[in-house]
Amino acid sequence: MLRRLLWPTVFLLIAGLGWLGWQYLPRAYNPFAPLHVADPLTPMTEFKLRRLRSDADVCRAALETAPLRTVPRPDAGSAECPLSDAVQVQSAAIPLSSSFLASCPLAVSYALWESHVLQPLAQQHLGQGVRRVTHLGSYACRTVRGGTRRSEHATANAIDISAIALTDGRSITVERHWTDDGPAGGFLRALHKRSCDTFTMALGPAYDAAHRNHFHFGMGGRFGLCR
Repeated sequence: MLRRLLWPTVFLLIAGLGWLGWQYLPRAYNPFAPLHVADPLTPMTEFKLRRLRSDADVCRAALETAPLRTVPRPDAGSAECPLSDAVQVQSAAIPLSSSFLASCPLAVSYALWESHVLQPLAQQHLGQGVRRVTHLGSYACRTVRGGTRRSEHATANAIDISAIALTDGRSITVERHWTDDGPAGGFLRALHKRSCDTFTMALGPAYDAAHRNHFHFGMGGRFGLCR
């Protein structure tokens, strides 16, 4: 009788200890804790981002923690390219060239990117902060250039970033500085690489000629693509 009870007891003990361990993990490292934009990026961030992409309520909760001013846009989109749970991002922690329409996951990922990727890299490579982000738009009901598949832009799941203005007034553009051998080029190349920490798609000038003047940051792709 005691032997029959041994293994169930051991299993319950291990499970209980595991549950207690999760309770005391820092929120950023706990896979069961909600995503909070202020938390540092960890190996669990990607897991949490994937979860909010498939759960609108989880995404809206995460968006509430972001330093963004957003307005729900349930009427956005078109008959050909309808949208669900879209928001208009009117302002962010760093001033924008203009507001943009975004899916909830894109808005959350953008907030993570500007706080945990863009600003730290600007300080690291250029010794100063970012004053403004210039983008070329997000939502556009169209196919991928040269193909028949719908673009991520057709679902407001991507944004194109073309320039970064620094606090000293300088403007770092993808088109002019991508191949630069100095700090500006190093900054852009590091920015492109690190953007894969918050977006599943990060395309730049090295990908094709269509991206020679901007970074395409998106949420599509099951396994991600960073080129």
